[in-house]
Amino acid sequence: MVRAFEFHVIGEIHNVDRALMDDMEFLQEAIVSSVVRAGLTIFDVYVHRQIDGLLGIGVIGESHVAVRTWISKGLITVEVSSCKDPESTWGVYFNLVKFFKGKIGYSLEIRTGMGLLGAVLEEVSTRSAGAVPYLAESD
Repeated sequence: MVRAFEFHVIGEIHNVDRALMDDMEFLQEAIVSSVVRAGLTIFDVYVHRQIDGLLGIGVIGESHVAVRTWISKGLITVEVSSCKDPESTWGVYFNLVKFFKGKIGYSLEIRTGMGLLGAVLEEVSTRSAGAVPYLAESD
């Protein structure tokens, strides 16, 4: 049986409040809280101002989290990698969606060590495993 040894979620979060996308402290807190709430270990976060947004990198005990904001497009790109399990990896991603109040998005899961068997494209509405809401809902 082929088993993955690292899990990656790569995605986009659309229709994000532009003020949140340019707030360095907010981005740092979003990364730290999203990692901790998912049960992973945060070591450090680096946030750097880029043209048209911010870049935040979270170094975690299980691997890393990268968040890039694109203010002019109202779009955030996210990459979460973890060697723990797919649930916590997705947990970080969906926590970031909630933090940024994303309205819609697309994501892809890749499981390292499984070749093409490890790629799963997630469409906008819900995840099939556990039906985790993806579209924004009223809190």
